[in-house]
Amino acid sequence: MKRIRYEQIHSSVHQYLKRRQYSDHEVLEKKEHRWVHDVKDMALKSSASGETTTENILLYSSISGDTTVCEQQFSRLKTYLSEAVDPYKNELTYILYPLFVHIYLHLLYNGHKAPAHKFYSRHVKLFESAEELVVMEALHKLYTRTEVISCKEAMEFREHKFKVCLSQEALDYLMKYLKVDDNMMLLQIFNQHLKVEVSKEDQRTLDLKENSNDKHESGGNERKRPTDIVRLLQQCIKQVREGPPCMSSICFYTFLNAYQGLCTVDISPDRTLLSAGFEDSSVKLWSITPGLIQSYKTPTDPSKLYLSADFWTSESSCDDDEDGDREDSNEDMKPQYREVATLRAHNGSVYKTCFSADSKALLSCSEDGSVRLWDLKTHTNKVCYRGHNYPVWDIDTSSIGNYFASASKDNTAKLWVTDRTYPLRSFIGHSYDVDCVKFHPNCNYLATGSSDRTVRLWSLQDGKSVRLMQGHRSSVLALAFSPNGQYLASAGDDRRIRVWDLTSGNIYKELKGHIDTIHCLSFNRDSTLLASGGLDCCIKIWDIRKGVSLSNNINNNNSNNNNPSDGSISPEQLGSFPTKSAIVTYLQFAQHNLLYAAGSI
Repeated sequence: MKRIRYEQIHSSVHQYLKRRQYSDHEVLEKKEHRWVHDVKDMALKSSASGETTTENILLYSSISGDTTVCEQQFSRLKTYLSEAVDPYKNELTYILYPLFVHIYLHLLYNGHKAPAHKFYSRHVKLFESAEELVVMEALHKLYTRTEVISCKEAMEFREHKFKVCLSQEALDYLMKYLKVDDNMMLLQIFNQHLKVEVSKEDQRTLDLKENSNDKHESGGNERKRPTDIVRLLQQCIKQVREGPPCMSSICFYTFLNAYQGLCTVDISPDRTLLSAGFEDSSVKLWSITPGLIQSYKTPTDPSKLYLSADFWTSESSCDDDEDGDREDSNEDMKPQYREVATLRAHNGSVYKTCFSADSKALLSCSEDGSVRLWDLKTHTNKVCYRGHNYPVWDIDTSSIGNYFASASKDNTAKLWVTDRTYPLRSFIGHSYDVDCVKFHPNCNYLATGSSDRTVRLWSLQDGKSVRLMQGHRSSVLALAFSPNGQYLASAGDDRRIRVWDLTSGNIYKELKGHIDTIHCLSFNRDSTLLASGGLDCCIKIWDIRKGVSLSNNINNNNSNNNNPSDGSISPEQLGSFPTKSAIVTYLQFAQHNLLYAAGSI
């Protein structure tokens, strides 16, 4: 009756937890929530978690645990030691040998013949020295407890403690791991079958000095080894470079109630100003630093028409007005402060704004077929560039010199310089609209994306097409070069990102995950991450390094409500960040892996 009563209670608890969606409660109950604890296990956990010395750190336990626990704990330790830094890796790897032997003998001694030989076949390749191979051959012939007892090599391991000599730093490094995870079985083996001797620091220093003196006296040409600190630092730097990239922080600017129709956003290179172009032909500026925008008056107001009569004054009043004119001129020299600076000169929608490399000027292109240069000190239009016959969709500025490029509906892209009102070169080759344009980091090449579903790379020296990249299924609306100049990313209406290897012109990676048109792309400073965003109101971060797989993902965000339901997401995706109904219009990586983004609701 007691057993039936216990089963009823257990079933009721199981049904309750299931309704509350605690799906893993059974596993947790077996591992952590035991009602009865062995006194030896409790004493061992208390000792391992406290500040103890080498002599009493493993004092109370006996070997226990099932076959799965043995395999898991040994595999985790092997992985931990293989990823350890150099000063400790070589010293601690030797511990795997006695641990492997005792786990194997423990499984055989308790009648787990099949798991023991399976464990043997998985890890025997770790041991390759002559002494270890002799022991491995003897152990492989064992199948029963009787054979273990009659084996000379096995009984030497079971009856005598295996001596291990470690430095205090290496022992601390090992115990730091053993205390964190559930490594009860490994601690039990340390207690019964291993004898850890800590080498004295003074003796190690003396040995190093003696070795260095011997080398000096022998006149050897061996180079001095770097110190342990230098090697540790080099190993850490290598692990950081080769390890998974850190996830970026995102600063998102949202335009609320943008009734004018937001078309484009750009942030100045010095991170002080934000510009936006609207469908009502206006360009607006905001300061993204504390304070207001300063605007100085110009000697002449371009919005007014002056006549000679406006300057007619009598000779008698000239002297009286001199002092007043001086006061007015002094007032004109004082800056005016405002929250928003509105720039007007276009007579059509402003499709793109772009700051110069020195953040002193702003370029804008419009539906009226013109490109205009704005003075950010007076917030007035200085130059109007005309050369396209149709709307200009995109512009980009070079990081060297005063050059900029434009892309238009007239199927061409043009190269300009700010001190001339006519184009220096025209790039002709696309059969439909040129929708986007981007300078290569070395400023010797120019990339264009078109509605003809192709991407072209042009030489600025002779204006010829040097690469033709085909593969998109619709218009190409966004381009981005990697800062190292090796890759070009393109995306558009087909909702896929293609990363091209510029050395060969072939596709390097194809990234899938967006469910709507992609409008913007950006690489981070070390060319390992790519950010993308568009009409699906979602920013996605991609790892574009070679050989990346699902196991390398460092942040698979569970809030991917905008991802395709069929699971067609590339393994390179590190994270997906919804923007709460805000269409992503702008993306740009800055220092310290910070990602600036902007969009409108």
